[in-house]
Amino acid sequence: MIASMVLLRWNTSGITVAGETGLNGSTSSRLNLPWDLTLDWSNTLYVSDRQNNRVQKFLRGSLNGSTVAGDADGQSGRNLSRLNDTFGIAVDWNDNLYISDRYNYRIQLWLNGATSGSTIAGTSGSIIARSKSIISFSKINLQFFLGVAGNATDKFDHAYGIDRDSTTGTIYIADFRNDRIMQYTKNASSGTVVAGGNGNGLQTNQLNHPYAVYFDSFSNYLYIANGVANNTVRWKIGSTNWTLVAGSPNGTGGGSSTLLSTPTDITLDPMGNIYIADRRNHRIQWFEVGQSNGTTIAGITSVPGSTSTRLAEPVSLMLDNQLNLFVVDSRNHRIQKFLRY
Repeated sequence: MIASMVLLRWNTSGITVAGETGLNGSTSSRLNLPWDLTLDWSNTLYVSDRQNNRVQKFLRGSLNGSTVAGDADGQSGRNLSRLNDTFGIAVDWNDNLYISDRYNYRIQLWLNGATSGSTIAGTSGSIIARSKSIISFSKINLQFFLGVAGNATDKFDHAYGIDRDSTTGTIYIADFRNDRIMQYTKNASSGTVVAGGNGNGLQTNQLNHPYAVYFDSFSNYLYIANGVANNTVRWKIGSTNWTLVAGSPNGTGGGSSTLLSTPTDITLDPMGNIYIADRRNHRIQWFEVGQSNGTTIAGITSVPGSTSTRLAEPVSLMLDNQLNLFVVDSRNHRIQKFLRY
């Protein structure tokens, strides 16, 4: 990456491109505490509609989404046609979706146009439940699949953010409660710990409830939103330690230009500048290459709100190919777009 000599600017007023401000629901125009978003090659928007247990697809210019994974009515479930608390999502060149299905402790692959997914990471266990028919009183076996939490390399304990290497098909998963980042190569049945996994803490070989991971294929670095530690860190694959990117190394949170408060997502632009969803400060921070002082480019520090210039717990972000900024404005149940100029 080459550092930019151009001063980047964004309009401070956002445009709502999905959801209705302050209104949650499961109709095609509403969202319910959305968590993540991604864009495909044509800038079609996909939204992880968290508490509706689904993924919504929004064509450019449309405020009505269509359900492409999960139940359109928002019902949760354990079978392969339903999801249970959708978190991170990624999309490939064929518009296949990779979904962190949090309370099912699994990663689901939904092929483009499919009505059910397949489990590509995490494990499922079968449970037999017995009930009595009111009419015949005969016992009926009802079998369903329930995800299994754990810290083995084929399990998760709350998978949050997900990123995918478009060249190799490898996926990276923020394993929140296991304080680690997992790497799953294509078609692998178990993963490899590539960051953290040394208990919860603030040492440079530890993570503290990571929310999201971004894989930079140019440098082979993982950029991690190390949420409860109130910082973001960079971890080279194959290394045993992180280096600080932004925030405090000792877990101190705050609203100054050098501090963060529960960062939940991180991304980079082609010049290597860093963008962070600073959740509890209700803002998006931009860090120029090599700088530790951030600039607020969306939202107002520590002032949540629902106007076009404010955010309420922004949890995820992404840039399109024109470097326009898309933000999941979670508590406002909407997706905001901030135009670059």
